Amino acid sequence: MRLSLILTFVLSLAGVAFAAEERLSDRVFFVRDKPGSPTKFQMIVNAGCHDEAAGQCLGLAHYLEHIVLVGRNPEHKDSAVRMFAGASANGWTNQRATVYIHTIAPKEGPATAELEQLFGFYAARLKDFTITDEDAARERNVVLQEHDVNYASSPYRLFYRDLYRKLLPDHVSGQWTIGTQETIKAFTTEQARAFHKNWYVINNVWFVVSGDLEPAAVKAIAEKALAGLEARALPPRNFSHRPEVPNELIEDQKADVRVKQPGAIVYKLVRMPERDIIENRAQRRLLGAFLASQLPGSPYVVLNESKKLTSGRIFTSIERVAPETFVISLSASTAPDVDRALLRTELAAYLNGLGDNAGMSDEAFARLKKRITLAQEEADEDPRRVFSRLIDWLANRNDYAELARWPERLQAVEPAAVRDMAKAFAGPGRTIVATIGPEAKP
Repeated sequence: MRLSLILTFVLSLAGVAFAAEERLSDRVFFVRDKPGSPTKFQMIVNAGCHDEAAGQCLGLAHYLEHIVLVGRNPEHKDSAVRMFAGASANGWTNQRATVYIHTIAPKEGPATAELEQLFGFYAARLKDFTITDEDAARERNVVLQEHDVNYASSPYRLFYRDLYRKLLPDHVSGQWTIGTQETIKAFTTEQARAFHKNWYVINNVWFVVSGDLEPAAVKAIAEKALAGLEARALPPRNFSHRPEVPNELIEDQKADVRVKQPGAIVYKLVRMPERDIIENRAQRRLLGAFLASQLPGSPYVVLNESKKLTSGRIFTSIERVAPETFVISLSASTAPDVDRALLRTELAAYLNGLGDNAGMSDEAFARLKKRITLAQEEADEDPRRVFSRLIDWLANRNDYAELARWPERLQAVEPAAVRDMAKAFAGPGRTIVATIGPEAKP
């Protein structure tokens, strides 16, 4: 990955262009794109459902996202979603961030007027927001419909949500961003205002712009709009609380006639030391790459190609859910005529044997590092991917100064450190083994 703190398109000695972001100010970044590209504007608020009051994720952060997009300020008569003809506006919220997205179609000349309006609108939004009771009630119903369509209608998502709560009953990471039907129906604008007051502050926000624009023009627009916004001390983060990690096994199953692909899932919650957060992230990246690969010893090779237990892809994830606290998961659909209880047993056995997996050799990790490096180098040549990578890095609350060092940190990971991490995941912790199918089975 070739990153620079100076924005430009540069021709390498080989004649290949690559893109980089420029930090225009403390809170503003810009990625220059080729002529004819759309102008993209995103505001990242480093607050999501993890940051709701009393360590409970009720879905309030996501509700506020809706309010911010559709409400109006006295100085802005149009809502953000209707600000420009022929443009798109949207947002998303997860456990750690809320992001507002605007894309302006290419036009004759730079989109400076549109940027002025966007920066002005969101600068005002950082001070306060205005919304009618009618609009607030409508958006609450919109969120409820989103929950019912995307979650309540899916037996898989409902099951996984219930399992995650059992895995983390005493931590906000065990709750899903959108909340539940009951919590959504209880939303009030007063709750939204309290969340807004705590977290919608200039020192907790990033702005990222991309397009065929001059950096100086973007900087001038941002500085004018954001002038006068004052930093404030942020409340303590709920994420910093460490959940209990007992050594126990929980078995579960779900029967639902809507299930078309029976399967099994294993979650495991463990505690392990973190000497350095970015170093640990790099180790997780390599272990995750091995688990998602088709190298010898990977879940796909062992459970699909060798034992013929799954119908195809095996889904794997590794998540940091609190300081020194991590969750690993393996899930898959059963192959025809395979009992899902057998698949559950084999998924758990694979995870419990991860510390002795012979496939995690020095050579395997060298191959994975090379693959990742090649993908990063390819991404460096595409401004859109540089833009997306920066959004992802900032939205996950990573230190921006570490972004340029990320390739170096990844290459510096010792295979032995990844194997030690695998042993930690195979060691003591809370394990949930579960199956899902159209009917109950022992």
